[in-house]
Amino acid sequence: MDRSEKVKRDSTISYSKVMLKMTEVNKATIQLEGAKQEFLLGKKDFKTGSCGYHGQGKMMAGGKNYQVSILCVEIGSKKKEKKP
Repeated sequence: MDRSEKVKRDSTISYSKVMLKMTEVNKATIQLEGAKQEFLLGKKDFKTGSCGYHGQGKMMAGGKNYQVSILCVEIGSKKKEKKP
């Protein structure tokens, strides 16, 4: 069972050891060689100071397995340092 099947069946899901309600779930759909798959995205504070979302997983497309990584970085979200 993949995560998308669990999302459709349950009203809450577990992602990165955090329970989320369906209204709090962010998803990205990847289409590759005609195959579509949804991936769950979790909030992320990047080491650079920017914030956004990330997700990862595996999918099959065109008879081949792929590992998928998704990064969504909010443009301008990095806090600017104040000059003394």
